[in-house]
Amino acid sequence: MSELGDVMSDTPINTRAQRRARTRSAILDAARQEFSKSGYQKATIRAVAERAGCDPSLVMQHFGSKQELFRAAVHLNLDMAAVAAGPAEGLSERMIRAVLEAMDEQPEATASTFRSMLTHDESAEEALKLFNVTAIAQHSRVSGASDGESSELRGQLVGALTLGVAITRYVLKAPAVEHASVDDLVAHLRPAVEALLPESALKGHQKAD
Repeated sequence: MSELGDVMSDTPINTRAQRRARTRSAILDAARQEFSKSGYQKATIRAVAERAGCDPSLVMQHFGSKQELFRAAVHLNLDMAAVAAGPAEGLSERMIRAVLEAMDEQPEATASTFRSMLTHDESAEEALKLFNVTAIAQHSRVSGASDGESSELRGQLVGALTLGVAITRYVLKAPAVEHASVDDLVAHLRPAVEALLPESALKGHQKAD
């Protein structure tokens, strides 16, 4: 069967690599819609293929399994380690804004992760990776927190707070939270995040050599 790009586009696609890339993109778009609608357990390769307008064998050729398709579909470009490594001033705002802006750019991928995480262990792992709470905790320790265990707990509570907001915004779609601007959400959430982060992290305390 020919690649999806041969059928979907009026513009000639000259190379096999371009055809494969177009097919892969169409499958990923369809997978995000299907996982968002049905969750991981109920979504099927056949349903994804029907949405993408291709044969199920093409989905398997590109991704190999439903699990690998899910991983690719829900991936978000969110580097919390880089956010945490920036200047201490404004850390809480940067963290909240980075999470929300990344998820606003791919709401279906976000909803797919959260809708699946309660029934699929690896989906839950992907959700935790999305917020990279370990990086937040590590930043807090490096910034001078005296109690490493408390620091890790604080970091994970920040992750839990933002996770709850994300589920409310992208899955439950509570109207006020769903339609709020990122700026408004940052303004309301920043005090709670700052209360959880160690004071040293917010003031830029430097670790002794």
